[in-house]
Amino acid sequence: MREKTCTICKEPFTYKNKSKQYCSNACKQQALRNRQKVKLKQSIYAMEGLNGTHNVKLINRMFNTCIRQTESMCKGMSIHYSIIIFMKKMIQSLKLNAPVDSKLKKQLDRMKGIMTTLYKYSKNNQCEYGYVCFDQRTSNNTLNALNQIKRLRKKSDSNN
Repeated sequence: MREKTCTICKEPFTYKNKSKQYCSNACKQQALRNRQKVKLKQSIYAMEGLNGTHNVKLINRMFNTCIRQTESMCKGMSIHYSIIIFMKKMIQSLKLNAPVDSKLKKQLDRMKGIMTTLYKYSKNNQCEYGYVCFDQRTSNNTLNALNQIKRLRKKSDSNN
């Protein structure tokens, strides 16, 4: 057995396979989230480079990714506090770039409220490493609010 340092938590671990980079499934999941975070940041920078033109398709795609990520956070997966902060800022950025007086802007406003609630909860309930797991009540309330947003999105898509 050889020893290697985990690329996420920097803890040493033993391995059999040379290609193994992570000490546990939790670190592997965090690496996936980090890659998704980088992709979303790149999309935001691309959107800022549009010089004020509204790319609704890009905003919708990023919004759908936020919804899926938030759903997974509320279904028992732990998430790092910094990702919640990032998602909160990203929703705000999407809201600012959405067309004025649109249904999309109102949906993003609701999502911003959800992210603010999760941010407040996670600020007080994180472990020493910065990870957060939401309690059942918070998860249920968030999932119900997300379902409302998804219904509104389907309704507005069917009207177009």
